[in-house]
Amino acid sequence: MQIPRTLAVLAVLLAAVAAWLIVSTPPPEMRVVQGAQMAPANVGASGGLPTHPPQNLAWRPLDQQQLAEWHGPYWLRWHVPAPESGADHGRTVRLSLRAASQLYWNGMPWISNGAVGRTPEEEKPGRVDVVRVLPPPSGNATDELLVLASSQQQRFALHGADAMLLIAPAPVLYGQIILPWLIAAFATGALAAACLYFLAVLRGQTRTPGARLLLALGVVGLALPAVEAWRSLLGYPYPWHGVRLVALLALHVIAAVLLPAYLARRFEVAVPKAGGFIYLALIMAAAIALPGFDTRSAAVLLLSLLASMWVLLRTPSGQEDRWPILALLSAGLVALLVARGAFLDGPYFLLLAVLMVFLLLRHAAQLQALDRHNAWLREERARLSLQLLQRGIQPHWLMNTLTCLQELIEQSPMRASRLVESLADQFDRLRDSSSRQSVPLQDELALCRSHLDIVGLALDQRMVLEVDGEDAAISLPPGILHAQVENALTHAGAVACARHPFRLRVQRDNMRWILELRSARGSAPHRGRGTGTRYIEASLAAASPAGWSFIQGIDGDHWCGRIELTCAS
Repeated sequence: MQIPRTLAVLAVLLAAVAAWLIVSTPPPEMRVVQGAQMAPANVGASGGLPTHPPQNLAWRPLDQQQLAEWHGPYWLRWHVPAPESGADHGRTVRLSLRAASQLYWNGMPWISNGAVGRTPEEEKPGRVDVVRVLPPPSGNATDELLVLASSQQQRFALHGADAMLLIAPAPVLYGQIILPWLIAAFATGALAAACLYFLAVLRGQTRTPGARLLLALGVVGLALPAVEAWRSLLGYPYPWHGVRLVALLALHVIAAVLLPAYLARRFEVAVPKAGGFIYLALIMAAAIALPGFDTRSAAVLLLSLLASMWVLLRTPSGQEDRWPILALLSAGLVALLVARGAFLDGPYFLLLAVLMVFLLLRHAAQLQALDRHNAWLREERARLSLQLLQRGIQPHWLMNTLTCLQELIEQSPMRASRLVESLADQFDRLRDSSSRQSVPLQDELALCRSHLDIVGLALDQRMVLEVDGEDAAISLPPGILHAQVENALTHAGAVACARHPFRLRVQRDNMRWILELRSARGSAPHRGRGTGTRYIEASLAAASPAGWSFIQGIDGDHWCGRIELTCAS
C-alpha cells in the first residue's frame, strides 16, 4: 500500500500546484509598467499640497527599499505605453502602493485613494490596491501617471515598498486576481471537510495521541489561505498590511512547531529535550532576526520541513504512512529551494492542505480501526467478566463455603457471623465491579481482602495481603488483582498462600504504573493461560490501548505477576 498511496498523494499535490500555476501565470495581455521614478514632494508646514511636481524636481529610478523608508508626501511617476490601435477599450490599471494617494492622468486629477497628509493626523490611509478603468489615452506615444502619496501611518518597518503598476483588459486583470483563489478555495474546502470528518470520528476523544496537535494544525491550514487571500479578495487600508504579514508569519511559525511535534507524537519518536529547545530557538531567531517577512517565512518553513523529515527518518520501518508524508515534505522542500519566495504565495498552503487532508483521513482511519478493536475487546472482557463472576459464585466453591458455614454455626458462632458478613461483602463488591469500567486501587484491594477473609475464616488461618503504595492515585480495570489472587489460591493452594502472604508493590516510573503481586509458588503444574489470565489481558488492552503489559511466572519461591500500564490518573 505504500507505493500506491505515495503516488496518489503526489499526484494530488502536483495537480493542485499545476492548476494554481496555470491560472496565476500572467497572460500576454497583462503588462507590468517599467521605468517608474520617484522623488520627494517639497511641501511647507502650512498651505495646500502640490497638484503637480515642479519642473526642476530631481527624479530618480524607483528604489523599493528606499521608498519603504519614506513617509512624508512624495511623487511617483510612470510612463504608460499607448495602446495598440483599437485596443484601448476596457484597459484597466492596478496600482499597488502602501500609501494614501492622489492620482493624476496626463496632468489631470483622476483618483483619490484616502487623503494625502503631511502628518499622520492629516492623512487618511488609502487601500493597498486600487483597480480602475483607465481614462482615454492622450494620443501620444506614452501617457503619464503621476501619484502624490504619503505613508505616515505605517505600523511596521517593511523591507520593501512593492510599488507596482499593472495594465490589462478588465476580464484578464480580474481573472488574475480571482482565479488562483478558486483553486485555494477547493483545497480549503477539502481540508475543512476532512477536519469535520475527523471530528465526527474522534467524537471528543481528544486524549487520542496527537489528536489535539492535528486539530490545531488543521486550524492553521484553514487560516493561512484566508489571511493570504485577505488582500486580493477583500482589500484593506495600507496600515493593515503589516498586521497581515505578522499574522502570516505567526501562522507559519505555529505550523512549523506543530507539524514535527505531531509527527513525533504520531509515530512515537523520542525527541531529546535539548534538541526541541534548539529547534524552537532557531525558529524564533529566523522569525525575528532575518530581514523581510518573506525571508523569515521561508526560513521558518525550511526548518519545519527539515525537522519533520528528520522525525520521519527516525520512524520505525513498519509505519507505512511515513512514506507518503515523507514524499510530500520532500516535494515541498525541493519547491521551496527552487521557487523560494514564490512558493509562499500559493503552493505552500496547497502543500499544507494536501498533507493535512492525508493526515486527518489516515488518523481517522486508525481511530476507526481502534474503535473496532476496542469494541471487540469490550465484548471479550464482558464475556470473561461474566465467567469470572460465575467463577466467584461457582457451585463447588459456594457449596464448600456454606458447608463450612454450617459447621461454624455450631462450633464458632462469631466466626460464622463474620463469614456471612464477608460473603455478603464479596458478592456486593463483585456485583458492583462487574458493572464498572475502572475502579480505584483501594476498591480493588478491598475486593481481594474480602475474598481472602472468606478463605481465611473457612480455614481458620489468617490470609494477608501486604501492600506497598496502597495510597497510589490509580484506577484499574475491575478484577485484575482479584483474578490473580484467585489463581494463586486455586493453583498454589490456600494453605500455601496462608504461609506465604500476598505482597503487592505499586510504583510509578515516569508515565507508567507498575503493579507487582507476589504469592506462594505452590506445587501445581504450569499455569498462566486460563480464564483469569485472558480476562486480565483483555481488560488491560481495553483500558490502556496506548501501552500495557502483563507478565507472570516463577521467581524463586514465589509466583510473580507484573502489570505495566500508561498513567491514566
